[in-house]
Amino acid sequence: MIIQRTASGLHISAPAKINLFLNVLRRRSDGYHEVQTLLCPISLFDQLSFEVTPRAEIEFELLLPQSSADHSPTPTPTPTPAADEVDPAWDIPADSRNLVVRAVRRVQQALGTEQGCRIQLRKAIPAAAGLGGGSSDTAAAIVASLVAWQSWNRSLALQIAAEIGSDVPFFLGSSQGLGLALATGRGEQCQPLLTQPALDVLLTHPPVGCSTREVYQNCVAYGNAGDFRKIVDACGTGQLEKIGAQLSNTLQLPAAGMTQWIDRQLSLFADIGAKYALMSGSGSSCFALVNDPQCAERLHRAAAARGIERVYAVQSWYGSSIEQQLAKLELGESL
Repeated sequence: MIIQRTASGLHISAPAKINLFLNVLRRRSDGYHEVQTLLCPISLFDQLSFEVTPRAEIEFELLLPQSSADHSPTPTPTPTPAADEVDPAWDIPADSRNLVVRAVRRVQQALGTEQGCRIQLRKAIPAAAGLGGGSSDTAAAIVASLVAWQSWNRSLALQIAAEIGSDVPFFLGSSQGLGLALATGRGEQCQPLLTQPALDVLLTHPPVGCSTREVYQNCVAYGNAGDFRKIVDACGTGQLEKIGAQLSNTLQLPAAGMTQWIDRQLSLFADIGAKYALMSGSGSSCFALVNDPQCAERLHRAAAARGIERVYAVQSWYGSSIEQQLAKLELGESL
């Protein structure tokens, strides 16, 4: 995440992620699944603004994309659903059910503060996509509320993050920064990796979403994604061919059995010559690692013709740690 001070409070850019590797090992007795996954932050950001208010209420405003100008980055317009339809990409609660509000309420309780806040969340990362937008927003809200109301506390932040969602701790990064990380347990135990391969990523999101719960419920082939050490080693080389050859996701098959849009996206990537493609997380977004600048232009044209309007050309993104950024802010330096 990128933390900035504003005249009225804090502004945080919250990145999305892709899963370069995801192996579901088993179903646990608590109902969750044990996983191994390699998470990579990417340069697609939601924007969260946080302002302290004297009363204990949490005011929350959700801003959703209405056109291509509202996305950053996105080269094609978002289709406008019929009046009686809800676009699954932006079917996001704008009240107390939103994870951002729940996270801030939890911080408020932990600190015992009587102050409140005004939050504005501008979305660019589609929901039900496997891109971690909700988790990233939640992490940003935890950071903003801790910094604004008292002081940064990584231990408390990680505790609250793990309570709310499995991917949330990843977006807090480590004291060294935010980058590639191996997540285990139900996804909340993160081991940061030092390697930082520069990856060009083409990303698509179809007009349907995937329910994480349902995709996991339909997963029966546990542990068939291979050895995660191979992709970790491949990332260490920084070579596209070696990284691409090790892409793997146990959840891709069950998700593809639930919606034809997974195979449609993967076929689309194959047709434009992007051979290193995979579904991200539990879907429904898919991505391809590329090194051909012409691939993006071909994808934009071909995707629109097949009813896939959300197309993003992004990169792997590695950021400074929260502690490093806050230290610079205290010194009045620009980040």
